[in-house]
Amino acid sequence: MPIKNWLAACLLILLPAVLSAQNRPVPMDPVYDNESVQPGHTVIYGNFIQRLGFSSGGFSQDIYLRNRATGKIYAMRVKATYKSKKENTFCFHLPAGEYELSSYQWTQSKWYGGTVHLEPISKNINFDEAQKLLKEGKLTEDRLQRYTFTAEPGKIQYLGTWHFDTPIVSFSDDKQALDAKNVKYYKKLDFNSALTTLPQ
Repeated sequence: MPIKNWLAACLLILLPAVLSAQNRPVPMDPVYDNESVQPGHTVIYGNFIQRLGFSSGGFSQDIYLRNRATGKIYAMRVKATYKSKKENTFCFHLPAGEYELSSYQWTQSKWYGGTVHLEPISKNINFDEAQKLLKEGKLTEDRLQRYTFTAEPGKIQYLGTWHFDTPIVSFSDDKQALDAKNVKYYKKLDFNSALTTLPQ
């Protein structure tokens, strides 16, 4: 095979893998007890109330955050594997920037294993409506009103309690109660100076 044709064939094989890797969600790094805010990053924290309780079957759950400037997607693990608590605390490092809540990935436990759901997060369309529109081929990005927030560099930001146990998600401010718990674990984070930034 001529070298030109060989290179072209390699590009055809490798290009889909490269494009797929570019769009693959990047797992976010959790904040550990001896860590502080990283340069160019934000520490975000809050509570997450999941769609399922014990029926989650110990499967993990993720929220996908999309950077609106770069398009890069970050995966925030809001429920760890083998855990079944309805409400879980999160605390992560996130590069500074403007973000939108893109989608919620969760798995419903079945007798044969589990069914994975990836639902768009929207202010105006709940999961059942989104599934119906998707099947009809009518679900487009311009129909979705996204929740957004801005991560400020060098800051600690409280993002609220995320209520994903309802058809339309909502956010509440329970900072004082969560801070009282967090100060016992995160020794190098000053939660008193944390900004309250509920997604809007």
